[in-house]
Amino acid sequence: MKTTIARTLFPAALAAAALVAPAQPAFAAPAVPGPVDPKPIEAVCSGNPDFEVTLTPTGKGGFISLPGGRFITTSPNLRVTVTGPTGKSVTYVATGANRIESASDDGLFITATGRNVITVPEVNGHDAGVYVTSGTVSWTLNSDFSERGGMFTGSGQATNICPLVAP
Repeated sequence: MKTTIARTLFPAALAAAALVAPAQPAFAAPAVPGPVDPKPIEAVCSGNPDFEVTLTPTGKGGFISLPGGRFITTSPNLRVTVTGPTGKSVTYVATGANRIESASDDGLFITATGRNVITVPEVNGHDAGVYVTSGTVSWTLNSDFSERGGMFTGSGQATNICPLVAP
């Protein structure tokens, strides 16, 4: 995974689409979940430069465009399988929602609620990893998608998946 992209949400394609969507309507458009791109995504875990994991999503996802440059991603029945270099894998139901808000400096404030699978690069003094989150966690990205501030804030929990699929 390139370290210039600080976080990947599932479905990653939806987050990217949300950033380039056309002007927002006056009222929220209904989410129309569709199949996610099943293309595997590679991520790095800290501790060993050769320790890469593969994330494979299945299920549906969609996004709701809101006024003011805000979006909500949805992921009904989304499952994410994380596979380590030796073939050990774990699968998570990741049906949480993510609220994405534009900041005045072109950064993004993201709040994940429910259960999500999130990749995190090694920056700002914390290790790279792949995390399953539950509850409410937030983070802020700069306009170049680099991380601003700490890894997660909020009352939710984040569990590093990397040790579970380590060689």
